[in-house]
Amino acid sequence: VDLPYPVGVMANFYYGSQGIDITDIAVGFSGGNLPEVPLTDITRIIDFTNVRTNVTSLNFRPDVWILPFLNFYGIIGKTWSTTTVPVTYPVEFTAVAELDGMSFGYGLTFAGGVNNVFAVVDFNNTWTYMSNFEEPVPANVLSLRLGYTFKFKNRPESNIGIWAGAMRLAMTGITAGSIKLNEVMPPETRARVDEITADYYDWYNSVDELKQEAADRVLTPIVETLGGGGEGTVLYEIIKAPTDPWNGIIGGQWQIDKHWQMRAEAGVIGDRKSMLLSANYRFGIKRKRLVSK
Repeated sequence: VDLPYPVGVMANFYYGSQGIDITDIAVGFSGGNLPEVPLTDITRIIDFTNVRTNVTSLNFRPDVWILPFLNFYGIIGKTWSTTTVPVTYPVEFTAVAELDGMSFGYGLTFAGGVNNVFAVVDFNNTWTYMSNFEEPVPANVLSLRLGYTFKFKNRPESNIGIWAGAMRLAMTGITAGSIKLNEVMPPETRARVDEITADYYDWYNSVDELKQEAADRVLTPIVETLGGGGEGTVLYEIIKAPTDPWNGIIGGQWQIDKHWQMRAEAGVIGDRKSMLLSANYRFGIKRKRLVSK
């Protein structure tokens, strides 16, 4: 049995785009020329459609094979995200939040095979400390892969493996933080401030007093600030989840030799679309002989 070298360091570049479902949202406001507004639940008076997050990540993953079938690894990296939030009610406009932060985590990989066929089960937990978030965002990923290895007769240390499988992403907990109002207003929204304000008051004057009272707690102060350039800070607390936790993946790896492997993987089935590019360097640990023959 030709086992891989036990210790490795992997560099990963990841890009992914996925839909987000926002089930609950509370918003507050501070700054500007108006009194501070505390967090207020506005779930029933605001609607979104096609909320989407694009994530780019560069991370490093040191790992060690504890057993021939069990690998343990750590994760450290930098993450950038852009979330586009199209609001459809009570008025139509788009907000865009651009954030970045550091990610830390760990994972376990179980692997085995028969002849040229192999199977891999991977599970990891990460915590991402995003700018403007009060607490890190926890996430866990479960992935399943089944593949086949093509070996080269004249180059025993080199091979090409291909696989297909599935991945599940879960995010838990409440995301809370704050962001400058003018930082989430893209140019097309800034150009429509007067139209958005007029549409808001048309809606406001057409609803009952209960909705007007709810809107006055937080939406009206924000709308009144838009005309002044969006000065002030929006406080938020949301409960969100991926629109579709599962997606299908395909990938391949070129093992140049026992030290170097290059990998590419894509998420192609389901709502989440992704691309992963990796370079892995593996090495052994030399031990001194304590007793000589």
